Amino acid sequence: MLRKPDSIPASDTVISDPALEPFFITRSQTGGFTLYERVTKGENNTKYIKTICYPATFSYALKKAAEELLNTNKNYNSIENYIKEYKGIEERLLTVMS
Repeated sequence: MLRKPDSIPASDTVISDPALEPFFITRSQTGGFTLYERVTKGENNTKYIKTICYPATFSYALKKAAEELLNTNKNYNSIENYIKEYKGIEERLLTVMS
């Protein structure tokens, strides 16, 4: 489901990083996480956010973001290229976390 970007409650913590783009994570006051994707749709290039999942932990939110980065609108012509892309995403996220 698409939502307006300003629909995230002000009390939620928003966790964004260039390594995750176009994805970002929020944590609600009740402690739940949400993984979102920034999308642009329509003739007017209207910006929305799309809910990807509700991970139970922050580490699972990062893992799911990595999976989405790896598998969204991509074509790989070999397993080797797929693994190289995965390792590149993993490196970027590990660099952010250290």
